[in-house]
Amino acid sequence: MRKTREYDATVEMGLPVTLLDTVLEDDEGNLEIPNLDMLLASVAVARVLTPVQMVGAELRYLRHVLHLTGAEFADAIDLSDKSVVSRWENDKARAGGYTEKIIRQLILNKLGERAPGIEIPDNAIPGMKIRRRDVSEGPLPMAFSLERRSGSEGQSLDCYAEAA
Repeated sequence: MRKTREYDATVEMGLPVTLLDTVLEDDEGNLEIPNLDMLLASVAVARVLTPVQMVGAELRYLRHVLHLTGAEFADAIDLSDKSVVSRWENDKARAGGYTEKIIRQLILNKLGERAPGIEIPDNAIPGMKIRRRDVSEGPLPMAFSLERRSGSEGQSLDCYAEAA
């Protein structure tokens, strides 16, 4: 097996994500993304820590990573109108700033520990100033690499980190 230098994982992720020196390819051209669950969580956590308003595809991605239906997602953020999640995901409506912060905090609470390569500052979401953007801009492109880091107990672990 060898690592591919750069791999466009947009199809697998549902968002524009590039993997750098991460994807393994065997002699027959079969590809493997190591620890996909950690990658999914890392992409979600990195995205919610980026203070730019989210578009529908990003919200859909976050919901899928949490393994929630639209109604379950609405319940998780205490929405009475369950259909609003569909409108957000299809860019027919936008989540308000406060609601978007609730979604971001939910992601950090549920997925933060599964993304050890993403540094989560204390009180990252409450003080965040979310920059507005046009829906036509689409999802933010991101790049990740698999790195070896020291864990909290001194052990060595592989984790996904945003590439510079």
